[in-house]
This record gives sequence, structure tokens and C-alpha cells, in this order.
Amino acid sequence: MMRVSLLSALTSGVIAAPPPHEDSASVARWMVNKIDWGVMSTISTRSEASQVGDAFGNAQSHADADGIPYFYLSGLDASMIDTFSGPGNSSRISWAISEAQLTGDEAVADCTIGDGAGDPENPPCARLVLSGNLLQLDAQSEESKMAKKALFKRHPSFKLYPPGHNFFVAKLDLDGIWLLDFYGGAANIAVEDYLAAKRTSFSRPMRSTLLSSPPPKKDKVATARWMASTLTYGALSTISTRTEATRVGDPFGNPESFADVNGVPYMWKSSLDASMIDLFSAPGANARASLALSEASLAGTKESVAACTIGGGIFSDPESPPCARLVLSGKMVKLDVNTTEGAAAKTALFKRHPAFTSYPDSHDFLPVKMELDGIWLIDQFGGATIMAPEDYFAGTSTVLV
Repeated sequence: MMRVSLLSALTSGVIAAPPPHEDSASVARWMVNKIDWGVMSTISTRSEASQVGDAFGNAQSHADADGIPYFYLSGLDASMIDTFSGPGNSSRISWAISEAQLTGDEAVADCTIGDGAGDPENPPCARLVLSGNLLQLDAQSEESKMAKKALFKRHPSFKLYPPGHNFFVAKLDLDGIWLLDFYGGAANIAVEDYLAAKRTSFSRPMRSTLLSSPPPKKDKVATARWMASTLTYGALSTISTRTEATRVGDPFGNPESFADVNGVPYMWKSSLDASMIDLFSAPGANARASLALSEASLAGTKESVAACTIGGGIFSDPESPPCARLVLSGKMVKLDVNTTEGAAAKTALFKRHPAFTSYPDSHDFLPVKMELDGIWLIDQFGGATIMAPEDYFAGTSTVLV
């Protein structure tokens, strides 16, 4: 498969193709350099739309400098409270990105839902999870100044963020790199190999189309239901039980496909999947998880949101509050396909993700659902909406594919 990339937003250079699948370190460097946002997973210190100790995923923008992801973050952000200021805070995070975020001429066939095997959950649709400590940088340091310059170049709206919100530059101090970009299982990449790999280039193109228009921002419930019914993938965050490219007890975010049925997210998962091991089968498994969704994943569609598109307006960025972010939290439950609910979930998943019909029986796939008890939404300035599950389920779904 050929994947094409254009000029870097951070550095100038010639047009470059992505590295081959077998060069895992270079694929990881290419993804971090090419993609401009992802999902940051933290250990929750909060009880609003989450539970203390949950893995909490939250869409954030980043910029790459020499392989290191840098962030421009507010001390008021929920994830920063978890990381730096909340009771029992932990600086351990994971950062999840997916090739499914690439669009238009850059879109990867292996990620594109259609009649073939393409799907955001298809192993050749690369998923990368970086783990480590999030470090706040001294604003006067040379590293902070360099990173801030890269961030403002990659995300021009950052220059306009209000000073009273305590914005600062932070970086991910990497110690774990997990990449799934082909069949045969994930690669655990040594940090030194990753940093030594060749960086390639970046562009932000367009993509195809989806189905429905979002509701008005002021209708919070309808916005949340619309996102759950319209988006096809998000990042599932679990508490890691593993030591390969992560640490036991870390938050671990993993891009996953899903289908919504009456507001409930369902997934078609293998027992061999890293996140399913964390949830169900490993010693100390914890069935609680969060599913983070972002309107930025609609880039290139007719539903593409100007507020999410870099350069599309004054505050346009995947991290901009009007670019809606939805985090669903709850307990994950395995379903029997022979039950009424399990059969309905399988039907919805196979309709939404046709590639699932060809998944191998030997991998023990089954439907898994989230029993929602926390709903966190940012879709406008003014802070997050903490939504009661009963209000969410009483709302109306705009579309079900």
C-alpha cells in the first residue's frame, strides 16, 4: 500500500512517501509528524462525568519537534487537573493517534469504511500509542520557546488563546511506544530507535462525506447523541495491565471503531486486543473505560466543522472548544451474540463497519458495550457540560448508519 504525504508544517522539505510497514520506528515518527491531534489519556482525579481512577481520554492538539509531541494546554483543562493539580494527580499519560485521521488524497484505503477490508480498526490502518510522563516546561527555557514557536506555527489559533486561562507548553517524555500497523500483532518500539528514525513530511488535506448535519451547539444532548451516531471511531482508554510499551496502572488510549445503537456505543472486539486484555482477562483487569470522540475526525466530509480545521477561522483547531469533544465513561461489558442485544449489536456493527464480516473466527471476536455512567462534552467556550445519562438517553439520535 502506498500512502502519500506533502510538505511539513514544521519544516520545509521535498514531498515524501511514508515508510514501509516493516520499518516500525519510521512509521511511528511519520505519524507523529504528520497528524496534528490525538487523544490524551490520563488517570481521572474527578467525579464529574467520570470516576476517580478511571482512564479518561480527551482530544488535544500537538506539534512534533524531533519526534517529541508538544502541547499548548490550559491549567483549567480536565486532563491537566488530572495530571498536575487534582488530588492524587499522576503525570503518566498516553497519546493515541490513528491513520484514519488522514483525509482526501492522503486517506489510507485500509482505514476507509467500504466494501473491502478497510476500517479504522483494520490492523493495516496504523494505530500509535505513545506513553510517558507529561512535563510542564519552564516558559523561559529554550526548549519551551522552540516548542511554542512550533505549536503556534502548526496551530495558528493558539496565538489568540486568553492569557487568564493559564496556558503553558508541555511535552511527553516518552518511555513507551506501541504501534499496530499490520497483521501479526503490535510492535513495541524502543524509544532510542524511534528518536533515531527518519522524520517525513506533513499536510492537512480533505476527505469524503458522511450523512447528517449537527444540531445547534446550544442543544448539548442532541450534540452528544449526534456525535455518537455519526462518528465511526474514537479512542478507548483503559487502565493498562501490561508492560510492553506501557506500564501497569498507566492510562492507555487505543483508537477503536464502534457503532451506536440508541446512544449506546458497541464494539466488535477480539480477546487478543490490548485494551480487551486490560478490561477483562489480565490479572487486575479493570472493566472501566472511557471513549473519546472529536468532531475533528470529520475532516474532509460535508460535515467537516470549520472550528476544527486549522486555518479555517480565528479559533479553528482540533483543540478549540467549538470543535466538539465528547467523552463517554462507564463499565465495558461483553455480550453473547445469541442474545437479543448481542445480535442487534452485531448487526449494527457489521452494517457500520462491513470489514468486520471478514474478521477471522480464530480471534474470538464478540460484541462489547459500554454501560454509560459519565458524559463529558465541550462544544463551545465556557467549560465542559456534565450530562446526566438519563438526559442523554432521552435525547434524539440524528442518524444511525
